Amino acid sequence: MVEEKEQQFNRMWNEENVAKRFKFRNLMKSKLDVLHVDFNEENAKAFYSGRLSIREPERLYQIPERTEGGPRERRGPPRRPRGRRP
Repeated sequence: MVEEKEQQFNRMWNEENVAKRFKFRNLMKSKLDVLHVDFNEENAKAFYSGRLSIREPERLYQIPERTEGGPRERRGPPRRPRGRRP
C-alpha cells in the first residue's frame, strides 16, 4: 500500500503535462502551508503517504480565565433608559 502511494506521488510529481504537475504541486504546497511545514518534495511525499509527523502549533492567543461572581462586561452600544418616551 505504501509503495503504491509512493508510485502515485512520483507519477504526479513528475507529470509530463505541465498544467497537471503545476496543479498537483500547488495542492501539496497549500496543504503543507496550512500545517506550517516547509514545501519540498520530501515533505510533500511524506504528507501524501500519510507519514508526515508535525509538531503542535503554539497557541497564539491565551483564553482568559473567568472569575466567579461580579458583573459581566457588556459589549455593544449603551442601553437606552427605560420609561416614558417624551
